[in-house]
Amino acid sequence: MTNQQFLAHNAKRIILILILLLAAIGLWSVYLLKDKTPTASENSRALIGGPFTLTNHLNQPVTEKDFLGKYMLVYFGYTYCPDICPTDLQIMADALNMLAPDVLKQITPVFVSVDPERDTPEVMAEYIKFFHKNLIGLTGTVEQVDAIKSAYKVYAAKSDDNPGYLVDHTAYTYFMDKNGKLLKHFNHAEAPEKMAAVITSLVE
Repeated sequence: MTNQQFLAHNAKRIILILILLLAAIGLWSVYLLKDKTPTASENSRALIGGPFTLTNHLNQPVTEKDFLGKYMLVYFGYTYCPDICPTDLQIMADALNMLAPDVLKQITPVFVSVDPERDTPEVMAEYIKFFHKNLIGLTGTVEQVDAIKSAYKVYAAKSDDNPGYLVDHTAYTYFMDKNGKLLKHFNHAEAPEKMAAVITSLVE
């Protein structure tokens, strides 16, 4: 084989290798575009929320289906809470008051009690009056409240067995979409201006 033939043969091999490499890259790109594996963030959002049966502050039974079609702003706490709950509920109220009317009408603010033994519908009805006119209070049996706590991955437990017990609990505010799926959560003492801005950006 002459040098010229050798070079020509190697050139064909190099071209073939390049073609195969480009084909492999193309197939890999198609695979990546088709890959629907949820991200960690998507997985965590999918774990929050779910079916529940509770009683509202008007002493009416409600389920998650009663809230479909509107966004929900959900906070878990209790009426005997000395500081954290009233702070976060006031932040929620302030954020709602900052929203444009067309955004506000699409949102249902909800306060779910984690202390059903003391937070009766009547107690909830009196308590929510201090915050926002649209706020809905939800309570229920211990079993019903445990079920929604589990659905929303909420921790709550009595600090002791004294009559004036406190309840240790997580302090997140959940923003759910019209299908009851988590869009965003807000931490304790979130600035109402930030909450209002985020809500506005997510409402369609």
